Amino acid sequence: MAVDPTELTRARRRATEVAPEADGAGPLAQPRPGPKTVTHRDIRGRRQQFEARKVRRLIRHLDAWSVLKLSLVFFLSLWLVLIIASVIVWSVARGSGTIDKIESFVDSNFSTDWKFNGDFLLRQVGLVGLVLTMAATLFTTIGAVMFNLISDIIGGVWITVIEEETARPVSGSPPE
Repeated sequence: MAVDPTELTRARRRATEVAPEADGAGPLAQPRPGPKTVTHRDIRGRRQQFEARKVRRLIRHLDAWSVLKLSLVFFLSLWLVLIIASVIVWSVARGSGTIDKIESFVDSNFSTDWKFNGDFLLRQVGLVGLVLTMAATLFTTIGAVMFNLISDIIGGVWITVIEEETARPVSGSPPE
């Protein structure tokens, strides 16, 4: 007599399932906790609750070209912030007289005619920052390639994320 594999699988599932007790005191009689809810405000400021669940994801590959573009934009933005901050700090220091006080302090203690050259300093900060930006972009891209090579050996990295069901609010949640 031949046994159908699908029937065998169904029988195994039925055998492993635990039926709830007749009086309702069994472990399955209590309602299982559903997905957790997350509260957000919509555009009008009303609170809505959405279902959220934890999901495990596997990261196995990072696209080197995408990492290169992202890191280049990120580090160029940091470089731009550095340049703007340097100009602001220099302007404030020059306007408050701090630069003149430092120059007079050096002149009085070392008897030299020494002055800060602001244009030269800002050019050097910009150049060094640009070189560091290119180096950081290169190292980030090399790190992504190294991750891909190591991921092929170890199988990737598991992460846990919260997945929100934003398409439908939880039923029965009172809007405020």
